[in-house]
Amino acid sequence: MRTGPLTPARITAAAIALADAEGLEAVTMRRLATALGVATAGLYRHFSSRTALVAAMADTAAGASRPPPAAVTGWRARLEHEAREEWRLYRRHPWLLRVLATTRPPLEPGVLAGAERSIAAARDAGLPASRAMAAYLAVSGLVQGLALLPAAELAAADSGPTIEEWWRREAAGAVAALAEAGGLPHLSDQFPAAPFVEFDALFESALATLLDGVAAQVTPPNK
Repeated sequence: MRTGPLTPARITAAAIALADAEGLEAVTMRRLATALGVATAGLYRHFSSRTALVAAMADTAAGASRPPPAAVTGWRARLEHEAREEWRLYRRHPWLLRVLATTRPPLEPGVLAGAERSIAAARDAGLPASRAMAAYLAVSGLVQGLALLPAAELAAADSGPTIEEWWRREAAGAVAALAEAGGLPHLSDQFPAAPFVEFDALFESALATLLDGVAAQVTPPNK
């Protein structure tokens, strides 16, 4: 039922809520119009296409990420802040991963602001422009790659066992059998625990490892 004037902000907020609840595929102009209690044609007066709407959704969602507070100084602390903001963004809005993890993301202010801050931090560390961009892409790529795990688990758990159950019933036995045959000695050390359950801890560990590599470029090891 319509409760107020139809505006781009209201449409975008409703689309984000729908995507959060049911995934990006659920966001169609017809479905959104029904949720808002308006005619589908009314949406097209504000957004020329679904692509334009998704761009606005990404801009709004990503724009909620905030720059580091004044107390957070130093290139590494600033990059950590941006990485954690992006990580939290994908945890809140798993659908956004599909929109941004691409070579052609929506070029909106809210989407690009975090990239600008990350590159600025890398440049302040003394990295040249090309390496600063590479550092940003590496950090963001790490976040996006690891964010696939909780997103995939969320989807899988809706129709099957949890990751702990799957690991205990299927994966542990399969890898243990291979280990007994003389293979996978290092993987076998992980059993019977599931190594990817604590997604936040995994992210923090991986981020620290990556930033150690960036730090090695900033301050070369003594020879």
